[in-house]
Amino acid sequence: MPLNDNLLKQQIISITDTMMQQEDYESSKEVYANMLVAAFKAYLTTATVTIIGTSNQGAFTGTGNIS
Repeated sequence: MPLNDNLLKQQIISITDTMMQQEDYESSKEVYANMLVAAFKAYLTTATVTIIGTSNQGAFTGTGNIS
């Protein structure tokens, strides 16, 4: 499955909206950092990784998820 760009975009918009509602700069930084980490984790874990290659034992393929 390809990366979900629309989900990441919506989460970034949500981060911006939430930051604007914070009353002080320090709490805004904390909210921004926590939400950005969560957004990137969610974005990266939507992908499926496919590996194709060769080794001394012959060709191989594999599929996995990022977690």
